[in-house]
Amino acid sequence: MRRGKFLIVLFVAVALLVVPVTSANPFSDFWGRITGEASSGSTSLNITIGNSAPTIPYVQVITAKNPTEDSTTTITFNFTVTDSDGSSNINTSSGKAYFQKSVETTRSNLSCANYPAVGNSINFSCTIDMWYYDGNGAWTINVTASDINGADAENSSTTFTYNILTAMKMSPTSLSWTSVNLQDNDTGSNNDPVVINNTGNAESLGVNTTAYNLQGETTTTEYIYANNFTIGISSEGCSGTAMSNATAIAISSATLPNGNHSVNDGSTGQEQIYFCIKGVPPTISSQSYSSAAYGSWSVGVS
Repeated sequence: MRRGKFLIVLFVAVALLVVPVTSANPFSDFWGRITGEASSGSTSLNITIGNSAPTIPYVQVITAKNPTEDSTTTITFNFTVTDSDGSSNINTSSGKAYFQKSVETTRSNLSCANYPAVGNSINFSCTIDMWYYDGNGAWTINVTASDINGADAENSSTTFTYNILTAMKMSPTSLSWTSVNLQDNDTGSNNDPVVINNTGNAESLGVNTTAYNLQGETTTTEYIYANNFTIGISSEGCSGTAMSNATAIAISSATLPNGNHSVNDGSTGQEQIYFCIKGVPPTISSQSYSSAAYGSWSVGVS
């Protein structure tokens, strides 16, 4: 019996020595099963990294700008984007700028250039072209940018003034008639209408014409008088407004809107006027009559 007990004790002692050397886990599991207590475990992790949205604390003041007749006016200005997470968190390709005004076409630059960072800030430079026909008055300056995480910044707290420009061009600048007989009435020019283009941004301009008597080129004592002519906005102007010598007369119903006259549709930024000779004095002779003596007729807008 003593020998049997000795062998059992020896076997247990050897087992206790061998198991930790060959594998810690079986022993741990074995010990856990014996004691009912685990010696290891696992946990899941969820970490949210915060992001502060950038801000636009500064937009350069733009002084009042004048339109350039029949062309564009280039406006360049700067704005600053700041990010408390550091300037490296700012998306340097995100700078955009818009000039906005109610019922007007928005003018924009969607790729403003950036300067090197200073501290937590980056300056952007934007260039936007304004057209001659863009409306006068206050335009809102809207600038935006974002960080590399997609958080946005926007500033639309400032405005600038786009001044008014009254200007026009017209074509043709010389009118002619085919041969007019003494008995003829209501004869229109053979190369009208005169197309008036609004080359500024003034709206709904009235059109006026100053006419002069036409003097005979051979017999200089004979005239076709200014009041023998009418001007209107429909072909051939024969029911239009009667002229008066050396007097600016507003053409009834003629209105010159602002707009992109290059559309050339007869109405966008344009007005058309037609010239008609109602009749000629029955006592004048057959010859050429022209404006050479008293000056060309003038067309104006106001």
